[in-house]
Amino acid sequence: MANGYGEYTHINGSKYKGEFVDDVQEGQGEEEWVDGAKYVGSYFGGQKHGYGVYKWANGSVYRGNWDNNKISGYGEYFWNDGREYKGNWKDNNMHGQGVYTWADGRMYEGEYVNDKKEGYGTYTYPDGRSYQGEWKNGK
Repeated sequence: MANGYGEYTHINGSKYKGEFVDDVQEGQGEEEWVDGAKYVGSYFGGQKHGYGVYKWANGSVYRGNWDNNKISGYGEYFWNDGREYKGNWKDNNMHGQGVYTWADGRMYEGEYVNDKKEGYGTYTYPDGRSYQGEWKNGK
């Protein structure tokens, strides 16, 4: 039974280097998949849990908290096309307060529910115009 630091190679070529408790990833570790994606951070019970950084093969990056393999809590997501979101997450969705910016200069700062603008927020256009007010279901 694996306990302590070790390295494991999956049959598909993916690799994990880090801590184990009773044959399960637990503590600090890094995992790399054959497509080039990589995670470095905390594990608990074999799942990403706590703070970690995930880099997708396409260049997108997430830095922040995880809960049972899902993006949850505060985190920052940087898409490969220049978009960014810094704020709260729940079950892999933007949820709670956050700031979303687009590469062209647009910005939304406010509340999200299940990946959609919901509640009070401010949408600012690149030319300086803005809308402040209530949002419902992303609109």
